[in-house]
Amino acid sequence: MNDGPYSLGAPARRTTRDDRVSVRWRNGQGTTQVVAETDLWRVSIADEPTSSTFSVIDGFDRLFMPIGAVPIELTGAPFGPGADPDAPDAAAGVVRHVVAPLQTIAFPGEWAPGCRVEAPTRALNVMVRRGAATATMRFGEPPRAADPAALVVLVDPVTEEAVLLPAGCLDAFEMTDPCAILTITT
Repeated sequence: MNDGPYSLGAPARRTTRDDRVSVRWRNGQGTTQVVAETDLWRVSIADEPTSSTFSVIDGFDRLFMPIGAVPIELTGAPFGPGADPDAPDAAAGVVRHVVAPLQTIAFPGEWAPGCRVEAPTRALNVMVRRGAATATMRFGEPPRAADPAALVVLVDPVTEEAVLLPAGCLDAFEMTDPCAILTITT
């Protein structure tokens, strides 16, 4: 598979908040800045208003991480194997997830929860086409080298600078502070 600038052995790339273009959400309720994308996956950083609803993205799986200082509350119908039948309001057909800053929640793109936050903030999003790509996302110490089999994206939650390391990339890179670590495999 040719992922263009993210293909096996391609050079490392660095992007900043100032490099990115804001695009409207599918449902028009907010904006996001695309860090990198192909037809199989997208990494973006969204502006999260105090109240909104996620867009439905059929056939994709999502990973979501608040990178601001406030938690984000997601509320909607239960979804998939991660649905907690003991969550508040689950008996009424509603689940509530409070996602703390720098924590990750995974859910299908078909789930379009309501989103509430005390103050406008930002969130890191990864979307992968189900069955064609997989992704992981966590917060921690950056790796010392690129992954030989997957694209690694490192995002500083404060500056929002991102370093993209295609599989097999041999370039030196500098990211020393804890960051969001995304791994995408196609």
